Amino acid sequence: MKKSYLILHSAVLLAGFTGVFGMLISLNEITLVWYRVFLASIILFFILKIYNLKMLKSFSEALKISKAGVLITIHWIFFYASIKYSNISIGVVCYCLTSFFTAFFEPLLNKKKFNLVQVLLSILTLLGISLIFHFDSSYQLGILLGVISSSFAALYTIYNEKLVQYYDSKLINFYQMLGGTLVLGAALPFYFYNFPNQTFIPNLRDIFYLLILASCCTVAPLCNVCRIP
Repeated sequence: MKKSYLILHSAVLLAGFTGVFGMLISLNEITLVWYRVFLASIILFFILKIYNLKMLKSFSEALKISKAGVLITIHWIFFYASIKYSNISIGVVCYCLTSFFTAFFEPLLNKKKFNLVQVLLSILTLLGISLIFHFDSSYQLGILLGVISSSFAALYTIYNEKLVQYYDSKLINFYQMLGGTLVLGAALPFYFYNFPNQTFIPNLRDIFYLLILASCCTVAPLCNVCRIP
């Protein structure tokens, strides 16, 4: 029980620092997320070697797992965009809407009955967010981006719940980070062609923060050292 509480508190702490790094790192949200998934996939590759876990031989299985990586990559892009266009508090508060979207998406996608209590509690969260949206117009874009972020976080959570029943979590997250790296990496040339003024090469400070973000705030939680979305 004490170990579970320690894991929970560590997860909350790491989740908070995830938003902080979004502000500290000077790169835009798309480049930031690409480095995050790229570095995380490298670290996870070595972790698989340490644990002697074999790669999947089936391409269809690897592709199925990688799809969830695209979902969490999109979630992170909108999450950091929300922070950069508003502040850390807005991004983190909007992330709480994940439960709202999960309450509606899960019954629809898994063909289950709606949980009335879960839906009502989620609506309370939505009402709180709507009050901020209504009274402070300067944060509207950040809130809108945060809402989109939480919807993709909900889809990722639902999709990932099925995967953990069949595969090791470290293997799952390696293919997810690899999938995010490849898909977002393929989009980067088009992005920089349209936005040539954006920076791709991080400075030394950004590299330091990216390494901490990828290792402590991405790989550690995803490998169930601390379980956070």
